[in-house]
Amino acid sequence: MTIAALFRVDYHHWWLVAFYVLVLGAFLFGILQPRRKREWRSAGVAQAWIVALYAEMYGWPLTMYAVAWLTGKQEYVTEHFRGHAWAYLLGLGDWGAIAFDVAGQCLIAAGAVLAILGWREIHAGRGRLVTTGLYRRIRHPQYAGFFLFLIGSVVNWPTLITLLMLPVLLAVYYRLARQEEAEAEAIFGAEYEAYRSTTGMFLPRVARR
Repeated sequence: MTIAALFRVDYHHWWLVAFYVLVLGAFLFGILQPRRKREWRSAGVAQAWIVALYAEMYGWPLTMYAVAWLTGKQEYVTEHFRGHAWAYLLGLGDWGAIAFDVAGQCLIAAGAVLAILGWREIHAGRGRLVTTGLYRRIRHPQYAGFFLFLIGSVVNWPTLITLLMLPVLLAVYYRLARQEEAEAEAIFGAEYEAYRSTTGMFLPRVARR
């Protein structure tokens, strides 16, 4: 195998699968910061989602084989760019695939930035209730960033497994956020209750008259 062939983006590049699984897994575990048993279980589900995504993106394209069989178009498994499947299934062609790619990557990047900023602010608080910066508007910027990463990934590169797992993963972290809020209320009392009444959970709260 030549160097050019090794670095060409295509399927059956398992070294790329391993690279993304390790790098993104380390990033997500660093952002989500699991400490207790339920948090480790949730992080394990997130890691499984990443493995499922990149195993199909650069490894064995199970979903694309199914799409090729259903549509009769073998280019879904012979042309790697067809993995941006939303555009081709909607009849938008290569330019549509580029648009979905860019939109998905922008959501992923925005999610990463949001999660990193949220992580920095909460750790700078050193155990105090943080109500400034991103936390002035939303109570869980790290999880909000994680959700943007998930949504951007399925916009960019949909697979059957990640689409099925997406609502499960969103529900898992929504429940975890609720549990964390109950714990924060037990610690900070009325201060946290007042803070929660003026902020959104994952999106900024719309101002009321």
